[in-house]
Amino acid sequence: MMHTSVKHLVVAAALVAAAAPAARAQALGAKVNSAPDGRVQFSFASRPGTCGNGRSYIQTGPNSITGTVSYSGNVYGNWNDAMRADPCIAGPVRVVIDRADRLPLTVQTYVGPPDTTVRGVTDLGRVRAQDAADYLLSLANTVDGRAGRDALFPAMLADSANTAATLVTIAKNTALPRETRRSALSYMGRSTDGMQTIPASVTEPILAIARDESDNQSVRQQALSVLGRLDHGAGIPSLIQLSQQTQSNWLARESMSTLSRSGDPRARQYLRTAVKRTDLPDDVLAVAVRALGQDYATAQDAALLREIYPTLKTDRTREAVFSALADIGGAENTRWMINLAENGNERLDMRRRALDAANRSGAPIAEMIKLYDTTTDPNMKQTLINIYIRNGERASVDKLLSIVKSEENMSVRRQTIQRLSNSDDPRIKQALQDLISR
Repeated sequence: MMHTSVKHLVVAAALVAAAAPAARAQALGAKVNSAPDGRVQFSFASRPGTCGNGRSYIQTGPNSITGTVSYSGNVYGNWNDAMRADPCIAGPVRVVIDRADRLPLTVQTYVGPPDTTVRGVTDLGRVRAQDAADYLLSLANTVDGRAGRDALFPAMLADSANTAATLVTIAKNTALPRETRRSALSYMGRSTDGMQTIPASVTEPILAIARDESDNQSVRQQALSVLGRLDHGAGIPSLIQLSQQTQSNWLARESMSTLSRSGDPRARQYLRTAVKRTDLPDDVLAVAVRALGQDYATAQDAALLREIYPTLKTDRTREAVFSALADIGGAENTRWMINLAENGNERLDMRRRALDAANRSGAPIAEMIKLYDTTTDPNMKQTLINIYIRNGERASVDKLLSIVKSEENMSVRRQTIQRLSNSDDPRIKQALQDLISR
C-alpha cells in the first residue's frame, strides 16, 4: 500500500511539473490581459551574445559580447553609422505590446537599458524567460497579422527557452498567415543552435511540410531552405532523398536547388553524380548542372561540365552548362566556350550562347575582337557587336568604328549604325556625322 501511494505521489508530482510552464505562461497572459488598454511591457533574460541600445537596434551573435555593433553579427531594427558610438548593452529583452480591446495591435522588442523617457506604459516587471517565450509563442499561434508574426522574434531571444515544439505547432498551422508560418520554420532551424545532434522532432515536421502537396508552395520552399541550413548538415540526406523522388517534379527541382546552395561534401558529391544521370527530368537536371557552377565550384566541377556537354540532349541543360562555366570563369572554361562558338558543326544558336557566356566569364576583349574577322555568319557578327557595345573600352570602340566604315555586309553595317545612333561617345558621334556628310 505504501509503495502504491509513493508511486501515485511521484506521478502527481510529474504531472504538476509538466503543467507548471503552461500555467505560468497563462498567468503572464492573464496579467497582460488584465492591464489597461494601451501599452504593456515585461522583460526577461536574453540569450548570451544578445545586446542592444534599448531603443532602436538589437544585435545577436558572438560579436555582440564586445559591446559594439559589428556587421559580422545579425543586426535588427534601425541602425546606421551615427550609432557606432552607441554602446551595445547585453540584455534584458523588453517586450512592449500595444493593445486595444485586449487585442494585440503591435509587438515591439528591445534589448538593453530601458528608455526612461517613455510614459503611459504598464510595466509588469521581470518574468521568467521560458514563461515569456511560451506566452509570446501562444500569441504567434493565435493572433493574425503582423502582431502574431512579430511575437516570434522576442521568444527566440529568451535565455535557455525551449521553443522547438511550439514552433512546430505554429509552422504546421495552415490557418495562420503564410509569413508567420515561414518565420516559424526559419526559427525552428535556429532553435537548434549549439546542439550536438539535431533531433528528429525538428527535422521530421519540417520534412512533412516540404512533402505536403496540399500546402502553400512558399511555405514548402521555406521548409526546404531550413533543411539545407540545419547545423551539422542534418537536413542534407532528406534533401537528397526528396530530389530523387519522381512523384513531383517541383519538389525534386526545389530540393536540388536547395542542395546547390550547400557546401556540404555529401551535397556536392551528389550533384556531381546527378549531372551524369540520364533519367532525371530535364528541369531537375538543369538545376543540378547550374549548381556545380555556384559558390562551391571547383576546377574538377568545371571539367565535369565540359565533359558531359556532348551527352546533353536539350537546350535547357546545354545552356545550364554555359551559365555554370560563365559563373566559374577562368581561362580554360573561356577557351572551351570560344572554341565551341567557332565550331561550325555546332548549331548557330548554341554557338551564339557560348559566345555570350565566354564574354560573361571574362574573355579578353582582344580575343573577342579577333573572332569578328574569322566569322562570316551575320548572326555571329551581331552577337559580337552587342558584346563590343556593352564593353565600351577603347579597343571595342575602335572595332565598332571599323565595322561602321568598312563592313561589307550592308545589313550588318546598317544595323550597327542604327545601334550606335544614340551613343554618347564623341568618337562614334563624329564617325556617324562623317558618314552623313559624305
